[in-house]
Amino acid sequence: MKKINAIVYVIIALLCLNTPSLLAEESQASTDNNNSESRSPQDSDQEYVLPKPQTSRIESLKSTLTLRQLDHQIQTLEANGESFLTLYNPSLTRSTEGCVILLHSDNEHPDWPDAIGPLRNALPEHSWCTLAIEVPDIIKRAAPVQTSPLENSNNQESTGLPNQANVFARVEAAMNRARTDGIEQFVLLGYKTGASYALAFLAENPEAGEALILIDIESPTALSDYTNAQKIRQISKPTLDYYVNNNGSERFALWRKQAANQRTESDISYIQIDAIPDRVTGKNSKQLLIQRVRGFLKQNTTQITQQKQLPNIKKGLFYKSPVE
Repeated sequence: MKKINAIVYVIIALLCLNTPSLLAEESQASTDNNNSESRSPQDSDQEYVLPKPQTSRIESLKSTLTLRQLDHQIQTLEANGESFLTLYNPSLTRSTEGCVILLHSDNEHPDWPDAIGPLRNALPEHSWCTLAIEVPDIIKRAAPVQTSPLENSNNQESTGLPNQANVFARVEAAMNRARTDGIEQFVLLGYKTGASYALAFLAENPEAGEALILIDIESPTALSDYTNAQKIRQISKPTLDYYVNNNGSERFALWRKQAANQRTESDISYIQIDAIPDRVTGKNSKQLLIQRVRGFLKQNTTQITQQKQLPNIKKGLFYKSPVE
């Protein structure tokens, strides 16, 4: 019995010795929790970096072109106080017909493989230089979600495009760059939303280009298809409208065709081609696109007189043509 009492006394003594340290630890923990709760997010020294998808996309494109030893095509121009990327390909023939200004679609880059890339690389072989321009993103994928209503939600629809002033300034800067190489004839070519910018630019600057090429044109979300189509009535230059007839695009194509028919100058060429037959033939659709664009340019732009003379053939009395 005495041994049991002695053990109890020892346990009580040990508990009394450990109690102050346990209380100190609890007090320290509660103090740390209170400090962390009272610290506001503004007091934190941690820096948050917002992602910039377009910057990353352009830097990746530069790296890819450098690895392919094509970095000589990269040129940086400036418009409205902002630097932007252009990819310049001079004509690969003795004479240059002009320069094609290419505008890519939203959230893409100036060498996008669907249409812009193949065209900008192929046309220089047919006496056209190409200048593909970086177009600012319309949909900011990394931007915070806006929950408050827009201020102009009750206003009428705007006929302008997002970033329109910046894109127009970039087109003019690209043209000025090409003029330093003696280029005077320009053609505007756009793909999807880039085609909407090309259409709007030539509608506001009728003498800036000799022709307009729309590749599967799309309207930005801020602009209705009908309003966008009506801009074709202001175009006084030959136009190639090459589109993919899928769900929802047939009505838009019809509105563009009707707007072209309503132009006062009826002798201006407007060619609308459905791309679906080109894609179901089993052939290379990109090569067919290049042929369509090349044929349109040859028939609807000013062609430089052939500089290389054809060989003279002496025809005898009984000459027989080799092509018969």
